Amino acid sequence: MGWAVLDRLVGEPGLFFEACRRGLPQVFTPAVLPQEVPTLRELTGALSGGLMRTPYVEMAREGETVSASEFGAAPDAAGGHEQGLADPERIMALLAEGATLLLPRLDRWNASAGALTALVSQDLRRATEAFCVATMAGHRGPAEHRDDADVLVVQLAGRKEWTVYAVPPEGPRQPGPVPRPSEPALDAVPRRPGSMPRPGEPALDAVARQPGPMPGPGEPALDTVIGAGDVLYVPRGAPHTATGDEGLSVHLTLTIRREELRRGLTRPARADLMTAAQLLDTTRELILAARKRMAVAASEDLLERARGPLPAMPRAASTPRPGVG
Repeated sequence: MGWAVLDRLVGEPGLFFEACRRGLPQVFTPAVLPQEVPTLRELTGALSGGLMRTPYVEMAREGETVSASEFGAAPDAAGGHEQGLADPERIMALLAEGATLLLPRLDRWNASAGALTALVSQDLRRATEAFCVATMAGHRGPAEHRDDADVLVVQLAGRKEWTVYAVPPEGPRQPGPVPRPSEPALDAVPRRPGSMPRPGEPALDAVARQPGPMPGPGEPALDTVIGAGDVLYVPRGAPHTATGDEGLSVHLTLTIRREELRRGLTRPARADLMTAAQLLDTTRELILAARKRMAVAASEDLLERARGPLPAMPRAASTPRPGVG
């Protein structure tokens, strides 16, 4: 039905839209991930090139930001120091100790991620951003928290355990940590999903005490382990947390902004686009019709039309075409 990438990303767009409308998390396993999805080799190659720097490389440990000096390049033999450049060896050492690696703004500097987010935005008509997250097995990311965007998680390598809770009945709440029943209620200061706090802030999503409680996460709506090639949908406002399950877990996060996906999605297919086959058929028909008219046209007629105004074209009868209108 003319999808740019969604059918290749989730396999069944109809099932995906149904999950969106119901506000429920769901795992999709496409036959093959779209070629626009960045490969692990592509990302590790960029990281090992020695030219990556903050704010395009960030790390967190036990809920707090790791200072860039801990994973930055060491001074060279001449005593110089490239401020902000990331050191791949230091990053791997921190990962082994349980830290989390984040590559934010991936769509701004990685061509594959840029192409992927552009196609997702085209299909869903919503702004989309890409992040990459890496953790070692047995290490947990942020505690239960909400994001202010619908999220598609594309697992690139390793395995990760996800626990996703239902969206509150009254609708999505502000982004940030979700307190356990025994914890005091906090409202979050909104922050871009995947961003790191400033040094000294208490968690990946900065919080401040605000009037009004936030309910606990309740019972899990989905508790699953996803592997390379799986795609997980997390609805906007659904509390969630994730823990590395096997090897180095690397996943791509596509955050879908503006209006939440469960609003305004009334059909499982695009009706304003023609498929490639339909476009080719229409093009062939136009070329064939033009050739037929040129074959019977006299040279005098062509000269007369070139000298004067073109005649009004007759209005064609309306003929329905699949995928249009």
